[in-house]
Amino acid sequence: MKKIILYLFLFSLSLFAKDKNEFNKINTFKAIIIENSHLNNRTKIKEYEILAELPDKLIKKMISPSINKGEIYLYNGTDKTIYYPLLEQTIEQTITADENYTLKFIQDLKSNGENTDFKIIKSNNQIQKIVYNDGITIKFESFSKINEINFPTHVRILDRNIEVSELIIRDVKINVPISKKDFSFNEIIKN
Repeated sequence: MKKIILYLFLFSLSLFAKDKNEFNKINTFKAIIIENSHLNNRTKIKEYEILAELPDKLIKKMISPSINKGEIYLYNGTDKTIYYPLLEQTIEQTITADENYTLKFIQDLKSNGENTDFKIIKSNNQIQKIVYNDGITIKFESFSKINEINFPTHVRILDRNIEVSELIIRDVKINVPISKKDFSFNEIIKN
């Protein structure tokens, strides 16, 4: 579940553009996310920086909690690389089916394909939530206008009406300049 929370949020961003052509203008994305996860009556708070190059590259750098600080998660196509600084260890994996689903979702939206795995609920022409067929719901609490795109800044993620996570998104930048070094694991670890 945790693995798909970030992706579900990121890939739903495309739905907030004025039209699909507006989403096609988003090539890169950078933000700080504070995630409050709720599991077994416990709340766990994480903070991380993300950088995405659409449609299939994403890097997540953990800021807190201190035990996870410095961990880096690099998603590139169908591959995932994780760096654990405490162990000075790098692990490579194939992205799971859930992660592949979300990457496919954004690729479909960028190509203007139709997807029937979710429904959008609007009020006053504003998206209120996205309900996925698998029981996941993304509720949008607040937005900021960034580059003419209504960008979510407060999001709640529910699994069959039980809140599993809350995301606070800040320091959002769209179409930031990036280079191959930004997604080169050797370069990332050196810095």
